[in-house]
Amino acid sequence: MNIIKAGVRNEFIKLISRKKYQILIVLTLFLSIGINMLSTLGNVLTNSSLVVLSSITGFILPLMIAMAAADLFTAEQEDGSIKAILTRPISRIKIFTSKILAIFIYSITVLLIGYLSSVIYCILLNFEGLANIWEITLSYAVSIVPMFTIVLFSAVISQLCKNSSSTVMISVFSYMAIVVIGIIFSNISPMLFTSYTGWYKLFIGASMPLANIFNILILLIGYTLIFFAAGLISFEKKEY
Repeated sequence: MNIIKAGVRNEFIKLISRKKYQILIVLTLFLSIGINMLSTLGNVLTNSSLVVLSSITGFILPLMIAMAAADLFTAEQEDGSIKAILTRPISRIKIFTSKILAIFIYSITVLLIGYLSSVIYCILLNFEGLANIWEITLSYAVSIVPMFTIVLFSAVISQLCKNSSSTVMISVFSYMAIVVIGIIFSNISPMLFTSYTGWYKLFIGASMPLANIFNILILLIGYTLIFFAAGLISFEKKEY
């Protein structure tokens, strides 16, 4: 466990020390502030905090996750730095898990930025939104679940690519293709993991459809296990 903790810390530092990931966090903050300001000044959006969440989970985070998977997996294969890691007395499953968790923690950090900026805005400038803080908190918290599935999906793609740019492109286009397939063929949409980046909406309202929430959770866990197994097997068998 201590080895994984150290690995996660090192991998996360790799990400957060790069300027592009710092800039992406800042851009997320500005996006959140901008949407909330638009809601107040233009009286256009009914619940700006959830619009921010929808933007982060539907568009921003899938792109960030694809980039992070490319940097921690494919880019290290390109520059040969992965060889130095593999020479250490650490099993490949721990290395793989550390990288996955580092990307996931970065995703949580982005969600946290969106959440805090929205809540602070509600408290300071939009007092009518105070009543919705519990709803906002729950929505952001449950949105973490589908993001983990997307992290593992991008990790699988990264094992199939030879350079980081192709990893990002294929991850993003594959994700978009699955979304489009779900829109065109609505009958299979409930079986696609991309359909549930906005599942937080099920937790909003007087009553929650617990049976539906449970079924979706089981589906996401199933995808997560499949992607983890596929990614790990590819990582284990790969020769660097």
